[in-house]
Amino acid sequence: MLFLPLAGRSQAFVKSADGNFEWRLIGRILMDAAFFRGDSTRLGNGAVLGDVRLGTTVRFLQNWTGKIEAGYAYNKLALKDTYIAYKQGRHTLKAGYYFEPFGTELQVSTAAYRFMNMATTSTVFGDGRKLGLTYQYSREKLVVVGGIFGNTSLENSKEGDAGYTLTGQVIGRPVYEEEKVIHIGLSAHFSNPDKETKEKMVYKGGAPSYVFNKEKNVMLRAEVTQAINEWRTGADVIVLYKRFYFQSECLVNHVNRYGGRNFTGKGVYTQIGCLFGGDNQYRYDRVNSWVDNPKPKNIEVVFRYNYTDLNDEKAEIYGGRAQDITLGANYFFNDYVAAKLNYTSIFTNKHAVNGKENVNFVQARLQLRF
Repeated sequence: MLFLPLAGRSQAFVKSADGNFEWRLIGRILMDAAFFRGDSTRLGNGAVLGDVRLGTTVRFLQNWTGKIEAGYAYNKLALKDTYIAYKQGRHTLKAGYYFEPFGTELQVSTAAYRFMNMATTSTVFGDGRKLGLTYQYSREKLVVVGGIFGNTSLENSKEGDAGYTLTGQVIGRPVYEEEKVIHIGLSAHFSNPDKETKEKMVYKGGAPSYVFNKEKNVMLRAEVTQAINEWRTGADVIVLYKRFYFQSECLVNHVNRYGGRNFTGKGVYTQIGCLFGGDNQYRYDRVNSWVDNPKPKNIEVVFRYNYTDLNDEKAEIYGGRAQDITLGANYFFNDYVAAKLNYTSIFTNKHAVNGKENVNFVQARLQLRF
């Protein structure tokens, strides 16, 4: 089977007459609205197009696949996943502009999240897309992937050495059956940043929402100066059993600094889900090592607890600490259209950007993916 991580899988490919070339149009539209309970925060109610994507995927000459995609979010148009891959047996080489193989949530479509947005921990300790090269070895119960990435944007506007990132991930599936799956993943990341980034590395995160102003939506912020290099480690587990779902992930970020006052930030989230009303069966997406969206007519009820800590007393850096809980409900009308509803309550400590506060809000989404 060809390696082809796709945002949606319902649309058929358009094939050439000789069968050597196939392509299809892919995309998604996320229409979000959010409403605050109370007015103690600077964030405001509103509605936005949270994420709009349009692109194409191709397969050609038996072993080759590719993808190019553009997206619109936060009033900006940007290039998204753009890569080419070659697969031979269990081995895959992939090169282009995409997320490094670290953690879980950053590597899948936003339309496939169990909640409307990824956990704050993933946002704080995850990186954006980079130019890179990866090698992947895949079996039914084992995936091993490693890669090297540049540390600058596509424009490469910084002067001097751009730096690099080495990353790797191992995923084991000791149980892999139709009605039950156990997934265990370990990730590691080493970064030697460019000179400008070493002078000041910034870790920040806010409320999990597309609706709120991106510049104002900052509740946690840690500035780390005099960096030598950066290490990140992660561990995650996913368990599926018929209509029940469990996922948890822990991420630790460590920055070595001149002078010995190294910085460590950390976070963990746990989320559970249950299906009602449809076929009551969760399914695992083995290509993306993720939980696929349920079949049509399923109602999904989900709960998430997230803890993120950017305080490090030894380094004398206090970026704040936040805990949040989210309750959600999702309904899948068909293979293309779904509706989501989330209620989130966030608690921050005195070192957070706006001090100690409790923020509550409700979000709703109508999403289309094809």
